Amino acid sequence: MLPRWVIVLFTMLAEAWSVRRDNQIRFLKLQLELYREKVPGNRVILSPEERQRMLRLGKKLEHKVDDLIGIVSVKTYKRWLCEEKGGREPGRVGRPREITASVRALVLRLARENSGWGVRRIVGELRKLALTPSRSSVQRMLLDEGVLPDPDRRAPKGVTTPWRLFVSAHLNTMVATDFFCKKVWTVTGTHVAYCLTFIHLGSRKVFVSPGTYHPTGEWVQQQARNVTMWLEEEGLDCDYLIHDRDTKFTGAFDAFFKGAGRTVIRTPFQSPIANCFAETWIGTLKRECLNHFFCFSLGHLDHVVQAYANYYNELRPHQSLGNMPLSRVGHPPPQAVDDDTGQIHRHAYLGGLLNHYERKAA
Repeated sequence: MLPRWVIVLFTMLAEAWSVRRDNQIRFLKLQLELYREKVPGNRVILSPEERQRMLRLGKKLEHKVDDLIGIVSVKTYKRWLCEEKGGREPGRVGRPREITASVRALVLRLARENSGWGVRRIVGELRKLALTPSRSSVQRMLLDEGVLPDPDRRAPKGVTTPWRLFVSAHLNTMVATDFFCKKVWTVTGTHVAYCLTFIHLGSRKVFVSPGTYHPTGEWVQQQARNVTMWLEEEGLDCDYLIHDRDTKFTGAFDAFFKGAGRTVIRTPFQSPIANCFAETWIGTLKRECLNHFFCFSLGHLDHVVQAYANYYNELRPHQSLGNMPLSRVGHPPPQAVDDDTGQIHRHAYLGGLLNHYERKAA
């Protein structure tokens, strides 16, 4: 029989190794979690051979891997185990990517010969010809070739499309418009207020109408007259007006702008990216301002919105314009000064939600 001190020594060594082993497992699991976070979609798709390797190693642990597995869920692992016991061979994951050269050439031909067709329209034409590439496959082929003629195809950043070329060429003469709404709490209950906003694409200056609970055709037409006067006061050109197919944009509204020699462009159905300037401006307004307030009357809503619109037009830096306020775009940047922050003055708006900083005059 071994001496007692030898048994104690072996026990201490075993415990020390156990602690080190647990730390090693935790370290490996942490690496796996970090790798998964870097994977697009946070999803790892394993091949049948990789599944079999995991199951063979899991068998040595009697498949008790609930606290170890991290690359897939425990539910997925158990499903693989059931399929293996049932004799079912795992199939390939995902759709086959093999597209024949003739089909690829036809897709590109349809896109180039029909600049107004989107991905769905091309897929429909292919189905007429008894060809069945999926929408994602068609979109991938167009992305690979950089052929994305219209906004409905949601071209990624950096891909030049005729729509983007048109916008960039007419940026200083285009105005985009859209509605946004805000819930207003009153003594008679809650109501939804509507505002109509316009943004001049070239200068990024915005105009926001007063709110209303009833955006009738007459009210919308009045806002058309108001924004026309605002454009004249600001010295901004407007040859093209972009808006979506909201029924609140009446025929009289469009006729007012057409009567002034302007072109009205209605975006395609379900294509908010075609009106991205207005959508982005409204998102900024809500994130930085409206979402922080409860409004208790139309007057309260108008005060909040107009305060932010003035801040946006005059004081807020714009990243797409050199991170400068609109009032300073086109002017040389301020000269660098000594790192002395003692003379910085703060101007607070809307109770400190919005802040503007400037140096005190010497």
